[in-house]
Amino acid sequence: MKKYLLSSAMLAATLSLTSCLGSTSDEQVLTYNYGSSESCFNRVIDLQDGSEFIASSPSYNLKYTPAEAQVEITLSNIILSPAASPLSFKFPAMKYTQDQLDGFIVTTGRSIVPENAGNSTYVFDTFNLRAYFGRKLGPVYYIRYQLDINNEPRYEVTTYAKRNAYVGPVIATDLTDNSVYNTANNLDAQADTYYIVNLDQEKRTATLQVYNGKYSDSMTPLVFMVKDLPYTYTEYGYTIVAGTDNALPVYTATSGEKPAEGLEMTDLSIVGNLQNGATIRFKCNLGDNDKYNVTANLRYLLYNTNKN
Repeated sequence: MKKYLLSSAMLAATLSLTSCLGSTSDEQVLTYNYGSSESCFNRVIDLQDGSEFIASSPSYNLKYTPAEAQVEITLSNIILSPAASPLSFKFPAMKYTQDQLDGFIVTTGRSIVPENAGNSTYVFDTFNLRAYFGRKLGPVYYIRYQLDINNEPRYEVTTYAKRNAYVGPVIATDLTDNSVYNTANNLDAQADTYYIVNLDQEKRTATLQVYNGKYSDSMTPLVFMVKDLPYTYTEYGYTIVAGTDNALPVYTATSGEKPAEGLEMTDLSIVGNLQNGATIRFKCNLGDNDKYNVTANLRYLLYNTNKN
C-alpha cells in the first residue's frame, strides 16, 4: 500500500497534479477555491459575550507558489454577526510547510494585518490552515483564526466542511460468536471502506453514511446510512450521540426512502476533530450480515506509519 508520507521534494509535484483551476506547470502558481453554500460554513464565537453565530457561504482563495513555498490567501464573504455586512481580507504572502506525518500543507501566522485593511483596526491574531488536495474523497481544509479589533480579541472563527469523509482502521466484534475483525495492520482491507458525516448547519442534524462497510472476513461489504442525528459543536469539531434510548433505523441503497427491514443501529457515538479526523463507535444489526460492535478510529487520509 502506498505511503502518504510525502517528502518536501515531492510537494511541488503533488500540488501541480491537483490544481483544481488548471494553472499550467510553467506558471508554478496553483489556485484553489474553498467555500460556497454547498461546501462549508463558519462558526463564529464572539469572545466578548460568548455568543455563537453560524455564517453560511464563506469563501477562501488559496494561491500557492511551490517554488517559493508561499501562499497568498484571500477571504471573502466573511460575516461575523447577524447584523454585520460581509467583509473581505487579503493577506500578504505567507510561508507554508508540510506535515511530515501525513502530508498536509500547513500555513500558520500571527498578528497578520490584511493588505487591504487601510486604516482598518482588523488584525488576525492567529491564523491556521491545513490543506490536502490529492485524495479520491475530495480535498480537506482545516481553517481557524482569531480576529482582533482595536487590539482586543473579538471573534474566533472555525470553518466547518459540510461533507466530512474519513478512512482508517476498524475493530469489530461479532456479537453472535465474539470473533474480532481488526484492520489495524491491514491497509488493503480499509482501502475501499470510508465513512462520511454530512452536517446540516441549519437543522443542526447530521447523517452518517458508511460505504462498503465490512466487519468480518465473511461479510459482504454493505453501503448503509443513518440520518437525522442531532450534533453538538465543540471547540475543535463536533460530537454526535444517538441511539441510546431507541434504535436508529438504517437505510440502504435498495431501501430508498424507507428504512431497511430488520436493520438497526444503537449506541452511536461520533467525536469529530476538524484537524485530525473522527472516532466512530456503534452497535449494529445488519440482518443476514450479522450483529457487530464497531469502533473506527479514522483520519482524513489512509496512510502507513511503518517506516520500513
